Amino acid sequence: MTYPYSKKSSLFFTVFFTGIILISIPFLVKSINNKDNVYWLISLWDLPYILMLIYIILKQLIPAFTNKPALEINVDGITSFVKNVSISWSDIENIDLKSGKTSAALYITFKWETDHGNYIRIPLGFVAGSDDEIYDTAIKRFKVKGERLKQIKLMIVI
Repeated sequence: MTYPYSKKSSLFFTVFFTGIILISIPFLVKSINNKDNVYWLISLWDLPYILMLIYIILKQLIPAFTNKPALEINVDGITSFVKNVSISWSDIENIDLKSGKTSAALYITFKWETDHGNYIRIPLGFVAGSDDEIYDTAIKRFKVKGERLKQIKLMIVI
């Protein structure tokens, strides 16, 4: 199952950061016109917001409007294009859905220590679709893969 990027979330954050930048423009113009040396402070204040806006446009907004997948749950595992990570079912110990302040996230616990530690958090805020539906799909695939592994182990033992 493939879930695309959320257009609504991407647009919201694009508008939000654009608004923050636009609020400071009158102060910047006034400071430059009065030949104050304060304009560089306002520019420095805007810099992180400008960089964040560029990041969101490139990594969230453009993929959302080109219908790129944000999350893919298939027979091999889970691939998050938001976090740029692919996880095989054989590496997963458990999957949980936890609600956060702004959005829910899948918490995937690994069977062993990885580059990401013993778990990874995949936020679902920029993923289109119901959080519960995404979680249910992941759990169903995980359980099916687990049952197949048990059957293979039984066949090997017999």
